[in-house]
Amino acid sequence: MFNKTRAQLVILNSAVLVLILLVSGFILYSHLSYRLFHQVDEAIVNITRAMQASSIDQMLQADHPEPDPDRRTSYFFWDDQGKLINQYPKQLFSLDDAARFKRVGDSGNLQNVSIGGREYRVLGFRNPMNKTFDSPSLPHSSYVVVVRSLEAENKVLQTLRTDISMASVIGVLFSIMAGFYLAGRSLVPIRKSWDKQQQFVADASHELRTPTAVIQTRAELLFRHPQHTIEQESQNIALILKESKRMGKLIDDLLTLARTDSNQLQINAATIPLDPILQDLAEQFELLAETKSIRIHSHFQPSVILGDESRLRQLFIILLDNALKFTPPHGSIEFTCHSLPNAIRVIVKDSGCGIAEADLPHIFERFYRGDKSRSRTEGGTGLGLSIAEWIVHAHKGSIRVTSRIAIGTEFQISFPKKN
Repeated sequence: MFNKTRAQLVILNSAVLVLILLVSGFILYSHLSYRLFHQVDEAIVNITRAMQASSIDQMLQADHPEPDPDRRTSYFFWDDQGKLINQYPKQLFSLDDAARFKRVGDSGNLQNVSIGGREYRVLGFRNPMNKTFDSPSLPHSSYVVVVRSLEAENKVLQTLRTDISMASVIGVLFSIMAGFYLAGRSLVPIRKSWDKQQQFVADASHELRTPTAVIQTRAELLFRHPQHTIEQESQNIALILKESKRMGKLIDDLLTLARTDSNQLQINAATIPLDPILQDLAEQFELLAETKSIRIHSHFQPSVILGDESRLRQLFIILLDNALKFTPPHGSIEFTCHSLPNAIRVIVKDSGCGIAEADLPHIFERFYRGDKSRSRTEGGTGLGLSIAEWIVHAHKGSIRVTSRIAIGTEFQISFPKKN
């Protein structure tokens, strides 16, 4: 699946990059082409204006120097009878070529013409000055055609086309390699998310399979002895009830995490005093701790935070419940709250079995258990700490844990202080 997606991303990225290169190259080529030919047109127009303002007939003298040493601009002079009088540069074009230039120039507008595989820009105009009778021997031109070669401009454009073509080929190769790399990088978080989701679904299915199998098995046993009374089948009924409650809790936890992933679960924040909530929870868990001969030491400083009371209760119930599960008889649990200058810190510390150092980085992962057999015996689902971490982060807080085997575990939760 990911290989197909990666190929599609490579094609998409490459197509976008190639399209950008082609559009950029086309814009560059069009702009340069316009500028070059615009400069040619300006040069021809300026030449014609200068000639019209001076004596054109002076250029017909035999000893007159060529007006364009670079031989890029040619001049053709015609008399009243349509006869070619002179041209500059001399002998560069044949009479047929000159006649063709005249036909194109008769339009009075700048025109392109191709002769001998070369392209020229042509403009014709009439001599505004009449023949001077002071110098009857001086030839008189009634019509002039100015021709400018476009060879230099076309060479520049040809070079540019070659460069753009080479750049496009290189761009295609580069875009494919870059697209392949970028597609791989962009799929990394998607792969991780997909693997995490697949693992989550597999773990959820596994967790739901056990209580479902127990409920189904015990229900089948009830049907084997339909004549038995409820009292006789109380053990099976109690086990069905226990597994149903466990399944219900698991489903509630899964629904909570699913809503947090889709941002559907919101925090109803309000300004609340935290110490009364902690005191109430401590009193409730003291009754449970007495049944296991565990002592809870609590101390809470007055503190006020901005948070959701129900979610905060859920957070500390998860932490206290875990502490109570993994603390042996005659152990102790410390439950304290301190008001710091910029934060409120709550500590839940037990003297239980502790968490292995290799397991500490994973304890907030969903369905993760360091001791799976013990956790299942205690009725845990492996989702409590994941929910606890979400609640802390939803309150803009932080949670960290330290633990040592056979000594105990300590959770520290810090919340921003409400002024």
